[in-house]
Amino acid sequence: RTPLTVIRGEAEVTLRGKEKPISEYRATLERIVQLSSQMNKLVGDILFLARSESGTLQMDLKPTSLGPMLEEVRRETAILARSQSIAVTLEGVSCEATVQGDPERLMQLFMILTDNAVKYGRKDGSIVIRLNTSEHAVQVMVADNGLGIPEADLPHVVKRAYRVWRGRPSAVGGAGLGLPIAKWIAEAHHGDISITSTLHQGTTVTVRLPLHPVPSSQCSHEPDHAS
Repeated sequence: RTPLTVIRGEAEVTLRGKEKPISEYRATLERIVQLSSQMNKLVGDILFLARSESGTLQMDLKPTSLGPMLEEVRRETAILARSQSIAVTLEGVSCEATVQGDPERLMQLFMILTDNAVKYGRKDGSIVIRLNTSEHAVQVMVADNGLGIPEADLPHVVKRAYRVWRGRPSAVGGAGLGLPIAKWIAEAHHGDISITSTLHQGTTVTVRLPLHPVPSSQCSHEPDHAS
């Protein structure tokens, strides 16, 4: 209810009393738009979890190459990280990294991880997205050198609505729903997600998914990308 309360408060304070400069009304409207966007995301996350628990969330599974998807994730993350001057790089891209997955949900999963890396990153820091392929699995790692997570909190961060105080204003964080959604998506693809972190040094989140074999004739080398 917090975003709704603030939206109402912003509007009431601005409307109270005598007429105000146009700039003040504009600032209030901009704040209301920002809070409405946060509320929309929160409602979307809650509906996602509700549908996943009720079994009504459909997955559109198909052979999906992670290389092009992670390049798109890198580009979008670089835009989010620009204000903090955080460098975002992608390593280890190979066309062999193909999974049987829902492209929309997998994109959602990886963007949750990089969004967190930006939120809790260090100014002028770095985020590395690395793709590794083994005989039976694909591994995607998102590593940052930001604030890190206290050891006592690590076992709980994938629990719904669990939030870690990391020395940032509450407005920086979310509602504690991102990692539970990421975990659900990984497990719905018969994979798993793990997190390692050192306070004040950074966090690495690893997603493992079953490999979907690609005929060697269809596979050509893809170069690494960086930004």
